[in-house]
Amino acid sequence: MKQLKRLVLASLLLLSLFFTMTYTYASHEIKVMALFTDKAMVTIDGKQKLLRKGKTYRGVTLISSNSEELVLELHGEQKKYKLGSQISTSYKKPDPGKELVVWKDLNNMFQLHGSINGSSVKFLIDTGASSIALSSREAKKIGLKYKKGARMQASTASGIAAGYMINLDRVKVGHILIYNVEAMVLEGSFPTEVLLGQTFLERVHMTRNGDKMILRKKF
Repeated sequence: MKQLKRLVLASLLLLSLFFTMTYTYASHEIKVMALFTDKAMVTIDGKQKLLRKGKTYRGVTLISSNSEELVLELHGEQKKYKLGSQISTSYKKPDPGKELVVWKDLNNMFQLHGSINGSSVKFLIDTGASSIALSSREAKKIGLKYKKGARMQASTASGIAAGYMINLDRVKVGHILIYNVEAMVLEGSFPTEVLLGQTFLERVHMTRNGDKMILRKKF
């Protein structure tokens, strides 16, 4: 009887390890089909996709491309590939409870790269901003249809600015991905960076320790 119990426990342990590994690890099969300036036709896990510069599909982001080669970012790593390249990747899925560390730059600012709706942007962490804020110039650049949002006015360092309140489908920095985030788009070229404000920051744990800021997604 004791031996049977041991066998049952061992089997349960093996099943637990199996499901943990299935959840933790994943892979991609990618083939470069055609190359153009700032876009590329690729097959990702059997599905053909036209990727444009800065766009992400299944964790694969097109950083740049021309008629000879492209640069892909695969889960945080950037590499060059030629036409016809076949890429097989295996990666560990990020732990949502893992820390994201951001260091202060030479201008004493906390800046980091991320994405809005799959388009690459550079964020400036601004704990004093009530929401994510970006200029209409930046919004147009990444293809946001911001004029469908609610009109509003905001007080800025240079005075009152007209703008729109919108909802972003997804905002990602590092491994932290947040869905349905409110943002404001201000007419003109201000702010010069995309401000990562409280509509995002209030949904993560944030601590500051000297020259570094630590972000951790809330469960």
